[in-house]
Amino acid sequence: MRSTALLIFLVVSVSRATSLTISAPVKRSTSSDVAELSETTIVLFSETQKFVESMKDNADSLLTIYLSFQGAPLSDPEYHLPEVKVDNLPTAAMDNATFLNQTDEIRLKNNLYFYSAIVQFLQVAMTEQEDLNPAEESLKAKFQEAMANINTLISKISAIMTQMGMSVTVTFPDPLVVPYEGSAIFKQKLRGGVICKEYKERVLLTKRDFEFFAKKYHEQLIQQQEQEE
Repeated sequence: MRSTALLIFLVVSVSRATSLTISAPVKRSTSSDVAELSETTIVLFSETQKFVESMKDNADSLLTIYLSFQGAPLSDPEYHLPEVKVDNLPTAAMDNATFLNQTDEIRLKNNLYFYSAIVQFLQVAMTEQEDLNPAEESLKAKFQEAMANINTLISKISAIMTQMGMSVTVTFPDPLVVPYEGSAIFKQKLRGGVICKEYKERVLLTKRDFEFFAKKYHEQLIQQQEQEE
């Protein structure tokens, strides 16, 4: 309820904060890292928060459906994916102190990097499944939906960063996705599961990121409106 209320406030506040100038340069407070956002940027934050919330169901179901088609033990309901390192795969793991201490730019760029990378890993996992489970169109559709969602999110985050005067350049290792070597099909299936799991967990973290932004700039708008009255 709290995040929903904050989101509603952002939308309502945009219509009231008429003194915000869309083309104004971003100013940053050296003490609190709170940018003075334009009306356009506030709308982008609000739209992106809602979009991330809509991504959660697909991210949850992609992992569930993926595992269900891999056979035992991966398809067993009580099976838990082990902590397996996949070269260059970005991780959603983050402690609370790191989460709270990020600047806006780092928070946004971490998201931009993750999704720009994970979409390539998901593409590889989908291609592998076309060989391993060629008849499972529902699984392929889930991958395609996830990648379409990610590309939309990348576009939205890039737009926010551009509005805030931030660079949207992302640099990856070459190659980013290291070709799988070996004939162990189980390890190949396991890698795909780890990729889907990281995607699911990052969507949850991104949802938390944009709830954080909503709270942060919700408070800024209150201060701005009090100064105008």
